[in-house]
Amino acid sequence: MNIRRSELDHLKGEALPFQVTLDPTELKRRHQEIRGLSPVKVVGEAAKLGNLYYVKGEMEADVQFVCSRCLSPFTDHVVVPFDEAFAPEEEIDEQDEESDVLPLTGDDIELDALLAEDFLLEMPTFPLCAEDCKGLCPTCGVNRNEQPCSCKNERIDPRLAGLADFFKE
Repeated sequence: MNIRRSELDHLKGEALPFQVTLDPTELKRRHQEIRGLSPVKVVGEAAKLGNLYYVKGEMEADVQFVCSRCLSPFTDHVVVPFDEAFAPEEEIDEQDEESDVLPLTGDDIELDALLAEDFLLEMPTFPLCAEDCKGLCPTCGVNRNEQPCSCKNERIDPRLAGLADFFKE
């Protein structure tokens, strides 16, 4: 999706609303933890204030993951806000490297790649079905969220194993 700078210039500070849908197959391909994805709905607005162009809004989708602890598939409804600022390339100060203002060349503000990047950066690296997920038992493999196991998963450093006998007396 592209927004014309000239269109924002004519609005003189008023917001230009927009809606777009991002391609879920491309986003799924680019993130290894995403197992399924509904179309990503983007709702936002763009405006020109001073010499800067602002684009803000939010993206919304249902994302299917596999839990990193218990390996159970689950679906999470994610809402990802975005807020970007743009300026013509000639007006950006080269010494200000920490600026969040993105350079513009030409008459279009190209949003597709930027929105896809913002969405993918918000996806978890290790998705969890619940914050208190107990995971799988490393000994018997049972899902400890569904049933408890009686395995003793105590690991003793072999260098200190002799001290365990010392405290038995």
